[in-house]
Parts: sequence; structure tokens; C-alpha cells
Amino acid sequence: MTVLIVGGDRVGSTVRLLAEAGFANFAHWSGRKSGEQHQAMPQDTELVVMLIDQVGHSFAGKVRQQASAQGLPVIYAPRSRARLHHQLQRLQLQ
Repeated sequence: MTVLIVGGDRVGSTVRLLAEAGFANFAHWSGRKSGEQHQAMPQDTELVVMLIDQVGHSFAGKVRQQASAQGLPVIYAPRSRARLHHQLQRLQLQ
């Protein structure tokens, strides 16, 4: 299963935090490449992490629509390790 990280150019710290939470596979869309606006979400995606301070509104909306259509949870967090950790904990409690 894959976690799709949306936004940001360097996501190494985000990947490390997600790996610590038990996730193993990652895909990353920076939102800067025009082709990313039109590609389909990976089939084995189980979670979408949106770095809200690193992604544009229209691209975020398209990703959110795709995730909603597939029934995937979306975590919205700024590029902050503490905030992302908090959002992961909230997701696991549901």
C-alpha cells in the first residue's frame, strides 16, 4: 500500500515520519509539473498526505476529488513534523 504525498519539493522528513508510523511505500507529487495535474492516483494508494503550505488550491482540489471518489483518507498538514504526527494520531483513533 502506498501513501501519496502531495506538495513540497523535499519530503524526506515526511517520508521518515510516515515510515515510523508503519507505512512502507511512498509516491510524491510536488504539484509543480503540469503532467501531475492530469495523472491518476496510484491504484494501491491507502492515504493521501497534503502539505497545505506547499501546494496550490486548484491542484489540491483535484487531488481531493480523486481521493474522495476512491474513499481515501486525506491528511491536511503544513510542512511541520509535529502537526503531521498529530494528524496521523487523529487518523489512527478514528
